[in-house]
Amino acid sequence: MTESIENKSEQTPNEREILNQIESIVGGDFEIVTSVEDEQGLYLLEVESVDEVGDKVLHTYMRAGSYPEGSSLESRIDVVLYSGDIPMGGHLVMKYENGTWVKEAE
Repeated sequence: MTESIENKSEQTPNEREILNQIESIVGGDFEIVTSVEDEQGLYLLEVESVDEVGDKVLHTYMRAGSYPEGSSLESRIDVVLYSGDIPMGGHLVMKYENGTWVKEAE
């Protein structure tokens, strides 16, 4: 059975819960660069911070669903690591399952 992105219903975290998780992941200052909501609340949040060598780090939250900016089967926080202005890789950091944030193994 194929899982539908549009019809996937799950509990979703509120903006404060999302920001709390990002604050704990980043561990320092960050700037919100994108924040997009719909009638159900926040579905996309992008924040930039700087790592210990001065390179940009981008953390992105996306709620499960399909949106103009992209789609996701699960509500999740990802990270993209940069070298200067060039993205060098990234990975899933946390996902929201059954009302709880689950940290991915590194």
